[in-house]
This record gives sequence, C-alpha cells and structure tokens, in this order.
Amino acid sequence: QAAQAVRVATLSPHATELVWFAGGGDQLVGVSAFSDFPKSAANLPSIGDASAIDRERIISLDPELLVYWSNGIRPSDLAWLRQRGITLFASNPLTLDALVNELQALAKQLGTEASARKTIEAIRRKEKQLRALDNGRPVRMIHQLWDKPLIVMGKQDLLPRTLKLCGIENPVETGSMPSATVSREYLLAVRADIILVAKQALFEPFNPHELPLLREDGNSIHRATPRLLDAALEICRKVRDGSKLPGFTERNKATPLPTSSAD
Repeated sequence: QAAQAVRVATLSPHATELVWFAGGGDQLVGVSAFSDFPKSAANLPSIGDASAIDRERIISLDPELLVYWSNGIRPSDLAWLRQRGITLFASNPLTLDALVNELQALAKQLGTEASARKTIEAIRRKEKQLRALDNGRPVRMIHQLWDKPLIVMGKQDLLPRTLKLCGIENPVETGSMPSATVSREYLLAVRADIILVAKQALFEPFNPHELPLLREDGNSIHRATPRLLDAALEICRKVRDGSKLPGFTERNKATPLPTSSAD
C-alpha cells in the first residue's frame, strides 16, 4: 500500500519508534532529542524535547503531523503547534490494547495500514508467548527508577501490565500514578523476589534484603513501543530460570523462583 505524502516529526524517543513501527519511518523529517531507534533517526534533525521545542527548525521542516508524548510537552508549546496548523497525535499507551489502537490510528494518518498490521500481528504473537510463560506461581518484582529520591514504578504502566502476563507482579502501590517517590521504610516492608533497574542507571539500587538484581536496557523497558514486548519476554525467561539472574545464590534455592516448561 502506497504511503500518503505526510511529513512527520516527533517530540519523544518513543514517538519516533512508534512512527517507525507503524510503517512511517521514511516519512520522518524531524525527531526529538535522544531518538536512537531506528538507527536512521540519528541522522534526522532534532526539533527539541519535553522541556522545549526548536520552533525555527519546526517551521523550516514544515511537518504536517507531529507525534508527542502526552505527558511530556509544555502547554505553551502545544498551543503554538496548534496555531501553526500542524496535526497533532498524542501518545501514551498504558496497555497492549492501547498500543495496538495507537498504531492503527497512526497508520491510518500515515497511509501505512499494511505495515502496521504486521507489527500488530507480532505484538499479539508475543503476547501469547508471554502468557505461556506464566505457570501460576507469581513472582514479585520491584522496579527502581531512581535513588535520590527513591522513585519506583507502580502497577499503572505498560511495562508492569505486560510483565503481569507471564506472572511477574509489581508489589508497589502508587495509586493511579505510574511511578512515585517512596521511603526506604516502605520498600523494607514490601515483599519482593527480584529488583529491576535499567542498565543505564547511575545508581546502586536499594536492596537491603540482597534480592537477585536484574538490569535491562532502559530504552527498551521504558519506552511504550513494540520493543517493550521483546524486553518483557527476555525478563520473563530469565525470571522463570532463576539461575540466570545476577545475584542468584544458594540461599535463593531455599525458595526457588518459578520455572516454566514452556521456556
């Protein structure tokens, strides 16, 4: 299916990925700072990030469609973009169904429905693979985002909801917020089996109980795109074979982590 003549710009790294997975990579004319996937995005002009946009560059690039993270844009920048007459696409998928819906809606604007369908088929296939790894024995995983202050991810985001498909549960309560600052005393009282942090994290996690520590690529686990499912599958497979977890010791074998015959 031939793509429509749409010039697209993005204002978050996850938005850049989303356009690419929807089949519109060739239509990108400008991307947000820190866009590193696909690799070709590094060669495109940067139009800013959540803190500020480069208005002159946006004018020169003349995008028809701009995709942005709904929680990562200044109201004044959003108002300016509307005044320019640019079509805006807000993205913040918190479930796999929402991710699929966004890909479908974005592909419709790009004229790339056929490409998007292949991506969506892959998402649904990996969703089934995740469910197959759930053996009915839940594992509790704390996901630490920062240390000073101590910030952790809660249950209301795409990653914890995706990991729950294979039986990995987030024991941290943050209400309706996807993440929150908590005290050390709070984490001390939370029952958990594993701690997850990004490989890029420049801090040592708070781990007084010496739990197994899992480090994964932060871009893959924190960006709400189809790549998150690949990261989730890797995490689930490692968790279901606890011996592959850094920090797994003889002490852990007293209460072994669940394993799956499907793995």
